[in-house]
Order: sequence, then structure tokens, then C-alpha cells
Amino acid sequence: MTRHLLRVSCKCALYTPDGKKVLLVEYGAHGFGLPGGHLDPDETPDQAMERELSEELGLSGIELQRKDFFFHPNGKLVLGFTARLEESTPLVVQLDEISGAVWVGVDQIASGAVEAPSYKDFILSHQP
Repeated sequence: MTRHLLRVSCKCALYTPDGKKVLLVEYGAHGFGLPGGHLDPDETPDQAMERELSEELGLSGIELQRKDFFFHPNGKLVLGFTARLEESTPLVVQLDEISGAVWVGVDQIASGAVEAPSYKDFILSHQP
């Protein structure tokens, strides 16, 4: 019998306190998405999300809220988190992890002016 393991990933929608902007990270040719990544063995989702925010953006001590789960178009299970972050918070973008990070108006995502196709529904449905 062949056993197939489902890849599990955590992603976080970081909103400004007023909920009007969300931080998107750029994954090079893969376009824009939410910060996050796969769980390591023996790691809880909360630990994975904290580790990924630290690795990608140099963030720590963020008050995370577990919100939802969904399936990414590539088949992995994504555990969705949200948090609030001041737009002025210094980010330390790790270029070996991501290509960059940018604050985008949630209305721009809603209108399709900025595309984050794998995460659009999550971003819009969990906006504070």
C-alpha cells in the first residue's frame, strides 16, 4: 500500500490596524502571496508561523490568530493566520527566502488591480 502525505503550510495575512492594507510577499516568478511556509517535523502550526515570520521578515512577538484552513491550488493544506501590524514596523526581508514585501490596499486585491490569486479569498474574508 502506498501512503500519501499531505503537505501542510501556514500563511499569515498581516493587516494594518485599520484593516485597509495587507502585507504581501513576493516569491519571484511565483508572484505575490502571504508570508509563511511548510511545517517542519514535530513543529506545531503556531511554531511554524512564528518561525516563518522571523525567517522571511525578521518579525517576532506578533499576536497571531488562527483563522481558517484551505487547499492551495497545488494541493497542499494551508492553515491561515491573521495578525495586525503597524505599517511602520521595520521589516528585515530575507532575500534568500522571498524577493520582497509590500503593503497593498485590500481594495486593490478585491478589484483585481493587485493579484494574489491563491490567497485572495482568505485575505478578503478575514479582513478586520
